Amino acid sequence: MKKTKTEKTLLAAALALGLAASASAQQAQSPPPEALSSGGLVGTNYSELSLGYQKQDATPGVLHDYGLLLNQSVVREGSFGFDGNFSYDYATAGAAGSHDYRNSFMLGATGYLVEGWGKPFVTADAGLVTQQTAAATSNALGYNLTGGIEFPVAGDFFLTPFATYLGDPHLQDHDPAVATLPNNVWYYGVKATYRISRQWSASVTAQLDQHSTSDLGLRAAVSYRF
Repeated sequence: MKKTKTEKTLLAAALALGLAASASAQQAQSPPPEALSSGGLVGTNYSELSLGYQKQDATPGVLHDYGLLLNQSVVREGSFGFDGNFSYDYATAGAAGSHDYRNSFMLGATGYLVEGWGKPFVTADAGLVTQQTAAATSNALGYNLTGGIEFPVAGDFFLTPFATYLGDPHLQDHDPAVATLPNNVWYYGVKATYRISRQWSASVTAQLDQHSTSDLGLRAAVSYRF
């Protein structure tokens, strides 16, 4: 499916915003790596509950999903770190009087660097995805690859521009015009995180995908560090 000129412009603008913010953070007075390692979420032990809303140019047109993420810091050697994680996601949607749902169980790993200006990272996840629609039930291997940078903006406020390559079944099987969409898709977004206290953080994520400018996703989350 060819991207429209408008879609390309939006995606380019989203990436440019993240890069501009990153450059601004680098020009500002950089906190020492030790301070960065204790802020944000990358490289820490935390659990996260999230609620997501996805508007898509397909049928069903709206998805609701609920997520659980458990992250564990495994290795930290100097400026390099390695995390392990488990995630569960439940997505639900309705169309043509039917109820569809998808369950996703993923195990993953994150490698990251602690720099004076932020934490660049790469995350790889893989696991089982089960989906039931009005037409069929399927089980498949799902996987995600995400690259991004978590950096401080001011005080306890962090931004994380990212890009994700996702491969798993989607709840887009009702409309013949989109039934043949590939299960592999790029997502581009920005996560804003505010550290409320030593243990609690709240975040909001906005993202677009490559299918259509209508495919806008929003997610709110609460995280607890332990």
